[in-house]
Amino acid sequence: MEFSSNIASLQPSATIAVSNLARQLRTQGRDIIDLSAGEPDFDTPSWISEAAISGIESGRTRYTPVAGIPELRQAVAGYLNTISRDEVDWEGVVVSSGAKHALFNTAFACFGPGDEVLVTTPYWVSYPEIVSLSRAKSIYVSGDESSNFLVTTEDLDAAYTDRTKGLILCSPCNPTGAVYGLEQLEALASWASERDLVLIADEIYREIYFGSDRSYAPSVLELP
Repeated sequence: MEFSSNIASLQPSATIAVSNLARQLRTQGRDIIDLSAGEPDFDTPSWISEAAISGIESGRTRYTPVAGIPELRQAVAGYLNTISRDEVDWEGVVVSSGAKHALFNTAFACFGPGDEVLVTTPYWVSYPEIVSLSRAKSIYVSGDESSNFLVTTEDLDAAYTDRTKGLILCSPCNPTGAVYGLEQLEALASWASERDLVLIADEIYREIYFGSDRSYAPSVLELP
């Protein structure tokens, strides 16, 4: 069977490849420290498991609204409003099948052939593949090691063209752990807004933060 060019252009997940290798070596009796997949090293908390089981036993197994059930979207908005400077309307919240699904939906809806998307490096390996699936092109923007790999507006200026349509920003960053401060986030967000770009802020690791100044990493939702 001949697959379409959409599939032919994709590269296998480097993360999964390392995970599979670690699993294979472990079955051979090797003592392996697996740093591949970004997942917890503990089981799902019992109260979450019990809630899922309760939902199944009570018959909550039917199709839901595409954007998610209203109660869940309202709960998400309620959480976001604890950190957001402006009120988050629950009707603007969309529930996805994981972070990668949300990123894919966003890229597929916002980008297309001929578009360029700025991707800060080092980056999570799925970003370029997601951009490629949307038929756009990734343009890599590198921060300097001396600045903990955080990019500046000057770095973005050097990569910007009239084909640039978006910027993917991860903070805290996977894989470096670098965190943008509020002033840095505001500068980058203003830069993107002035050029009418789509800013995709991946803040999945926001609550894994060990700074002494605050409990969680800064968020673009805190910006004016």
